[in-house]
Amino acid sequence: MAKVVKSICQMCGTTYGACGIDVHVEDNKIIKIEGTKGHPVNDGRLCAKGLAAVQLVYDPNRLLYPMKRINKRGEGKWQRISWDEAMDTIVTKLKGIIASDGGRAISWLKGQAPGWESNWDYCQRFMNAIGSPNIVTHGHNCHQARVIGHAYTHGIMTDYDYANTRCILLWGNNPVIRSMSGVAPRIMKAKQRGAKLIVIDPRFSRIAAKADIYLQPRPGSDGALALAMLNVIIGENLHDKEFVDKWTYGFDKLSELVKKYPPEKVEEITWVPADTIREAARVFATTKPAILHDENGIDQQPNVVQTTRALSILRAITGNLDVPGSNVLNPEAPPFRKTADMTLRKRAPEDTPKAFRESISKHPIYYATFYLSVPELIDAILTEKPYPIKAVIVQGMNPAIISSNTKRVREALRKVDFLVVFDPFPTATAELADIALPAANFLERTLLTKFPGDAKFRVDGTYYQLMPKVVEPPGECKSDYDFISELAHRLGYGEAFPWKSVEEAIDYELKPICLSCKELKDHPEPIIKYRYSPQELYRKYEKFFSLPSLPDKKVALYSTAFERLGYDPLPTYVEPGESPISRPDLAKKYPLVCMASIKPGLYTHSQFRSLPWLKEIMPDPWIEIHSEKAEELDIKDGEMVVVESLRGSIELKCKVVDTMDPRVVAITHGWGNPYVEPQPVTNILTPSEIRCPVSDAESNRCFLVKVTKKHRR
Repeated sequence: MAKVVKSICQMCGTTYGACGIDVHVEDNKIIKIEGTKGHPVNDGRLCAKGLAAVQLVYDPNRLLYPMKRINKRGEGKWQRISWDEAMDTIVTKLKGIIASDGGRAISWLKGQAPGWESNWDYCQRFMNAIGSPNIVTHGHNCHQARVIGHAYTHGIMTDYDYANTRCILLWGNNPVIRSMSGVAPRIMKAKQRGAKLIVIDPRFSRIAAKADIYLQPRPGSDGALALAMLNVIIGENLHDKEFVDKWTYGFDKLSELVKKYPPEKVEEITWVPADTIREAARVFATTKPAILHDENGIDQQPNVVQTTRALSILRAITGNLDVPGSNVLNPEAPPFRKTADMTLRKRAPEDTPKAFRESISKHPIYYATFYLSVPELIDAILTEKPYPIKAVIVQGMNPAIISSNTKRVREALRKVDFLVVFDPFPTATAELADIALPAANFLERTLLTKFPGDAKFRVDGTYYQLMPKVVEPPGECKSDYDFISELAHRLGYGEAFPWKSVEEAIDYELKPICLSCKELKDHPEPIIKYRYSPQELYRKYEKFFSLPSLPDKKVALYSTAFERLGYDPLPTYVEPGESPISRPDLAKKYPLVCMASIKPGLYTHSQFRSLPWLKEIMPDPWIEIHSEKAEELDIKDGEMVVVESLRGSIELKCKVVDTMDPRVVAITHGWGNPYVEPQPVTNILTPSEIRCPVSDAESNRCFLVKVTKKHRR
């Protein structure tokens, strides 16, 4: 008999979507997926990849059984083995490493695919139980560098009160692609009420087409643009003097810094007209309340943390922080989260806690925020400094494609003694593994959803919903929880996972807020656990300004915390390491500024490119070139071109556009998995040596290339 199971879509990750879905099931087979009407996030709307999730479960390319490599890494020859043999092999190897080198010689790479909520907690719990400080994510190039910029300016990242705002500034943020069913409709409703919309993006996006003011900066120059806007706001006394005087530290020093960035000078840096800079600054400062919503377009630049600090300062000095209709300090953020701590992480108040000192990391602030970056792990494997990493476990991540300078990444993965990959598909990273294990996807296991980030559809409450197992996983696929818990027990750390099931683990986590897994199952819609009054929700300055990141207990226009650690205390702009300005010599051979930044809304990172419905719409990667530059290079729309950087070259199909500066090109991200068909890996071109000094963020969004027409023989 057919039934409908209500769940949450995870095709783009719950951080950005958390769209409600109705999954139609008959005889343990999913026959259709629709958006849940009335769900507060998407109200029945669902994007193409959400609809295509029905094909995810039954994709014939899936990894269904544990596999053991039987030849050289990357040659693609495997032998099917049992779970017992796979786990015995892994446990024997890890126990030997722990005995000889300690738990620190084991590293765990956690990716987006398994979700960023309870599964992330279980991963941390396991690693902290075995005594390894070397937990790795891709956060250095996605989100976490901006977390630092927010935290060391106004204490924490913010939610966005779209329901009450009068002005929206989207910076490096394209919600029509990134959050089509959630954030984008909220912005359009605000526009319908008369809210102003300012969009800043090197590519003229679909949301930019709706903007009242559009600014198109040169990739990597966002920090200079922000300082020019601050120059206008402070110079014309448009800042909120009362808030600045009472709640900020270092305004005099900031004022001196921004004097160096008048709009005319910054026009030369950013290519944005000075008059447009002034107009955007004035509208944002005077149309209150306002939201500044920066996103992933700011990431993957070597100046990302200081750029984010400048954007956070723009919010603060205009009085658009933690008031109705503005950027609202997240009332559920640590250390105020009320659910149980699932990570076993010991947070020390000092700048360099014991775990950081024992890790391979060189970035104390980033480590305290989100453990290690991928580049730090690659450095340690290749150099064996500060000590060798002997084993790497990869959970739902594909660094062989998504990481910068993938040739170097693959060299490191080939070198490491023991590599385990746990993933639903035989990815490019799995191809290099010693053991590849089959993972269940989001429709085949139970997970708690806490509506983080943009997924929070209202700013005045806390919400929970269960993502239940809808169907049994195919073959011998296991859930993330079952794999991690079993591994802990087999290694002798079972006390860290005392629960008999994931449902019991969820009950443990929710017990402090008097909520249970059964209650969530019985009420499949989002449960509003707590609704904040305006007095509780807004103007929470004293709580957040007492965090260790703000030692002066005010908005840090000048960060004494940064100063103590040897970082620039002011949000000074630093030119990207590979640009026409910093490397005019290199620009003679590679004259175009490139962004490896196009993330098509049909896909997420390197996932889903074998799903027929999506593949039919968007089968190939591409490069976007302005029509003027294409004519100069004698390139026509649809032709193949060669794109070359210092690190290598690839061939891509050309799309001729009029939506970028003629001096800029953009290429797509995420193709290249071996189980689809041969496709170029665009991150072969991107640099790994140019990094942010605070977060280790790399320079995928601003490097130099040349483009030539491919000539047939």
